[in-house]
Order: sequence, then structure tokens, then C-alpha cells
Amino acid sequence: MVSLLVRFIILLAVCCGFSFAVQAENTPKSSQNPQVETIKKPSYIPRYYNPTINQTGILGLNLVPNARMDAVGMVRAGSATDDPYLHAFLGFQLAEPFYVSLRQTGEVSNLADVADNLYPGLDFKLLLWNETATRPAIAFGADSAFGHKRLSSEYFVMSKKLKHFDVTGGVAWGRLGSQGHIKNLLIAISDSFDQDRDYNSPQPHDPSDWFRGGQIGFFGGVEYFTPIKGLSLKADYGAIDYIGAQENIEGFKAPSPWSASLNYQPEFSSIMPLTLSAGVVGVEKFMARFSLQHQAQNTRLKSWDNKIAPPVILPRLKDLENKTAVDLLLKSARPTALQVGHAARTLTDQIPEDQETLPIQLRYQGLKGSVLTIVRRDLEKAVTQGTVSPEEIWRDASLKDFDGDSDYDATIEMGQRIALKFFLDSKLSLSEEDAGMLFRSSLLAETKAALPFGFNLGATAKLNLEDNLHNLALLRPATQTPIRSDEDLYTQDILYPENLYLSWLHSLSTDMHVGLTAGYLEEAFAGYGGEILYRPFGKTFAVGAELWNAHKRNPSQTSGLKLFDENHVSGHLNLHYEVPYQFAKRDITASLKLGRYLLGDYGGEFNLKTTFDNGTSMEGYIAATELSDTNLVGGASHLFGGVRLSMPLGSIPYVPDGSAVRFTTEPIGRDAGQKLNIPLPLYEATEPFAYRRLSRSWMNLLD
Repeated sequence: MVSLLVRFIILLAVCCGFSFAVQAENTPKSSQNPQVETIKKPSYIPRYYNPTINQTGILGLNLVPNARMDAVGMVRAGSATDDPYLHAFLGFQLAEPFYVSLRQTGEVSNLADVADNLYPGLDFKLLLWNETATRPAIAFGADSAFGHKRLSSEYFVMSKKLKHFDVTGGVAWGRLGSQGHIKNLLIAISDSFDQDRDYNSPQPHDPSDWFRGGQIGFFGGVEYFTPIKGLSLKADYGAIDYIGAQENIEGFKAPSPWSASLNYQPEFSSIMPLTLSAGVVGVEKFMARFSLQHQAQNTRLKSWDNKIAPPVILPRLKDLENKTAVDLLLKSARPTALQVGHAARTLTDQIPEDQETLPIQLRYQGLKGSVLTIVRRDLEKAVTQGTVSPEEIWRDASLKDFDGDSDYDATIEMGQRIALKFFLDSKLSLSEEDAGMLFRSSLLAETKAALPFGFNLGATAKLNLEDNLHNLALLRPATQTPIRSDEDLYTQDILYPENLYLSWLHSLSTDMHVGLTAGYLEEAFAGYGGEILYRPFGKTFAVGAELWNAHKRNPSQTSGLKLFDENHVSGHLNLHYEVPYQFAKRDITASLKLGRYLLGDYGGEFNLKTTFDNGTSMEGYIAATELSDTNLVGGASHLFGGVRLSMPLGSIPYVPDGSAVRFTTEPIGRDAGQKLNIPLPLYEATEPFAYRRLSRSWMNLLD
């Protein structure tokens, strides 16, 4: 068990730190973008103020949380020990007010022993009010919001900075308040809140269990930031009485409810800060923790090379005379405005001298966006004299709907539009009580060829590198209709055809797009279906629908090329909302999917995705379905969730644009609530020419 935990921690550290090995000298000058705002700390915060984590990996004191949040894009990985637990965790600051952490907790009496039990959980914290000079920060959070009941808690907490001190106080339900200082006030609303928790229950903890318990407890403490940079002292007093451990571990005695620790962040770890902590719980127990953390958006990382101009399809001579827009075939990995700048400079050498404007039709994978028209004089002055700024070019430029009757020359050389990408995929599940953690890793080579008239041909080959799914059949009882519960069968072949498909994408207008796809759609399914998407240009919302008919691939027959007879019909209504940049200071998209899943069950999924200027993205989701199935603790639940992290690799020499390292943590082998992994989702296909992508990258126009 210890080896599994160590392996888990190493994997998390690699995900946090891999990007430093692929830094490039040529990076987008995002610091020049007026929409990118530097976070400034209030004057009453010490310059060396840097909050650290508690034992379960959430920002806090020692055993209790505080109301602090990381900067958006922070990734934290680490481990902690406090008798009788050993914790390993991976956390993401997905948005300014929202932090989520995946935690695996093992019950051990000695670090060299194998864990007797595992208590995984998904923890989160939501900032309710920011701190001001007169008001504390206030947050709501939950430990094991979805997971095992042993460490489950819900709490409200407030924190206030007083010069070099950060004072915290809060109230908690569940484990953090298990000493029970007062009666649970929510009992007055409903008697259901009076039900005590069974901290050793095999049933998973979910929102229906939140705020339950006959009594609640209070906690508080302080962190002092010493004059020594990076060194702080923490002390807290809580209401944890270790009920579950006392019931489950013979001879275990709960320690005193107070704790104290020293916390240090060495200066030499500025590239990837390392935090070390050591302390005591009462006078009986020793505790220690460490973490690695990094802000993903600060990494000098990209997946494109601005020295290589993107392909520009020039109009025929008669079109030049009619001043028809040039077709720019966008690449998804590069900033849109960078490609526009290359295309515009190419045009100035090709079009007649008396043509005063540069009309450019934005395209991607057969779809059409708006026609962007740049004033030629502005661009020439900006390039040759440096007297015109990108902002001035934007002010004089115009955007209009494309002409639905025009089309580019279908005889263009297809080789210009073949894209090759590589993906290093890692997937981890904390859900296996008997097997510890399940994981799999693979290397994918993906190619797409854009054909005439909006057709696209795609293929992906997967190299299965390593996994421990051999016990999946024991943990997942055989079902008559497996969806993902037989995932181990798809790792048997070292080389496996992930997908092979033909799609047709077409724009009915600047705002309305359709797509049809057929073939081997993903690892486990082949079939056909389509999407329609309404994404008004310049608006922050999009509405779409999809419908698919799929057959399960037989992994034991010719590498999954043969299909089972039974078909699976699925479909969803998709709603997307771009959180305004002025509010979020980041590119954040919230999505809601409602409909029918592959097993025939109905439900929905909420998704929050944050994308940074350097190409890194973080994504978290929570899904609910009418059927219960495997969740974080190996039990049955209607709810499940996961987190995804993607970091681009294209800045490494000889690695193609758009390549990435991808890490996902979610339940492996779940049948309920499963949808197809579509190779060309319409929302992603329209992103390269979306207004947000164009305007946010405009400062790259002249790079």
C-alpha cells in the first residue's frame, strides 16, 4: 500500500512539474495583453504572506481549514501523516472562488506497514466573501463531499489578516465538529439532520448526508508569519474526537484537540515551491506534511512556434479582383490573432496595391467563422514603422458574417491541412477499496486530414504503456451490458486503434453549425451520430444538441474492429456559458449537459473549465444519473465526478503543435452516467474562430 501511495505522489508531482522541462524561449507576450491583470495584494498583507495546507491538502492550519484560496491555476500535490492516517492529495484552483482536491487516505499505524483501510474523498472549498480591510474572508467547504464517511465534514470558516497574523474560526458538521459543542441548529428545520454519521459505513458520503449529526463543533486558530521569509507557525484548537478510528482500531486513543506546527517554504524552491511542515497533535501524536505547488498559467509554455507561418489559402485571381475574403485555415493550438497577423502580412504582398482592406475568412475543420477585415494602411504602418498599435488596428477593423454562397477552391493541396498530435495520457481512480488506486497510462498519436467540402478524416493509435487494471473484473461484477466496467480488456493489446472516423462539419451561418460523424468513435464504441450548435458570435452563451447510435467494440476480436450486436442510443442537450473575462480574469467556461447516457439512464453533468494563455487547461465536473454505480469508495452512488489537467507539449523541438500531457482522475470502470468521447465536438471546433479567442489573443497579432 505504501508503494502505491508513493507512486501516486510521484505521479502527481510529475503532473505539476513536467511543464518546466519543456519551457520555450519564444512565448506569447501575454503580459502585454491589457486584459491580463496582475494580482495585487492589499497593503496590509505582509509581502511574504503565503498560506499553506492542512493535513488533508486544503489551505488551512493544521487539522482544520481556513478561508484562504489560491490564485487561479494553482496545482498542489503532496502527502501528510498524522496517526492513524497517511494522506496523498492533488488539488486544483479551478476558479477564483473554487478549489477542489482529490485525496486518498490510508489507515496506518506505521508508515512501513500496509494500510488496513482506505478512505478516499473529493474535498472542495467555495469562497463566499472576499476579505476587505474591515471584513474577514468567509468560505464554505466539505471534506469527503463525495467519498468515504470516515473523514466527512462540512464547515463554514472565516479568516482575517491582522498584520503578521492570520486568524481563523469556524463551525463544522461531521468529523471536524464531532466533539459536539452545541446541538445541530438545522434539526429545527428537519429531523433528518439529527441522524448521527457512521464513520465506518461502507456506504458512500454524498450531499444527502451533508450537515447531519446531532451536534456541531467549533474550531479556530492562528498562523503567524515570522520575519524569516517562508517560515510560519500554526496553532489550532478543534473539535475532532476520532470516533471512527476509536471504533475501528483496537487500543487507539484520541489525542488532545489542539495542535501546533512549523511550516517552511525554502527560497531555492521558487520554480516549484516546496512546503515542509512538522508538528504535534496534543502531546501524544506527531504530524508532518509536504506539498509541491505551481501556478499553471505562470509556466513559459506553449504548443506553437510563431516562426512558422500558418497555411494561408489565397483566392484565385478573379476573386482578388472581386476582393473576396482570403480563407485562413486556423490551427487550434495557436493564438487566433497570431495566425491572422501572418495571413495579413502575406496578403499585402499578393493583392493589388489599390486594395485598401485585407478581408480574411476564419475557418477551422470545414467550419466558417466571421470575416475579419483589417485596414491595410494600419498593418503596414505597424509592421514597417511601429507607429500603429494592435489596439488601433482592432479599432479600425470590422467583423461581419460570411457569405454563405462563397467557398474556397476545393482543389487546394490536402497535405497543407494534415495535423499530427501526440498525447501522453494518464488516468487515475481512487475508488478501489481492495486494490487501492487503479491507474492506466498510454501514448496516443492522433492525425486529422481536412478534406474538401467540410469532410475530415481522423485516426488515432494508442500505445498502452502501463496499468494495474488486471483486478478490475474482481472489483466490477460482470454485467449483462458493460459500458466501462470492462475497461481492462481494452488495455490487453500493446498497440490499439483508438479511433478511425469520417466527419462532415458545415456552417449554416456564422452562428449555426452542424456536424456528422461515423466510424470507430473511441476506444470502446463505434457508431454514428451528429450535433448541432448555435453559438452567436460575440455572445457568451451557446446551445447545442447531439444524438448518437453506437455499438460496443469487441476488444478480443481483431483489436476491437468487430462489434457487438447491441446498440446504445445516447443524446444530450448542451448549454455553454463563457464567464465574462472582466469578472473571472480568466477564460472560464461553464457547461451543462442533460440527456440520455449509453446505458440508457438519464441524468446530467456540470462542467467547469479554465484555460490559460499558455495553453494549459483545468477542468472539473460532477455528474448525476438515475442509476447508481461505482463511486469514489467502491460503493454505489448516483453521483460521481472528476478532474482533468492538460499541459501542451508543442514547444519541445520536433513535437507537433497541439500535443499535450493529459491527466485525469475519475472512477474507472463505471457503467452508469457514461457518454461517448466524441473526436470532434462542435463547441471545441468553433473555439478557434470564436470572438473570445480572437479578442483575447489580439496582442499577439504582430508577433
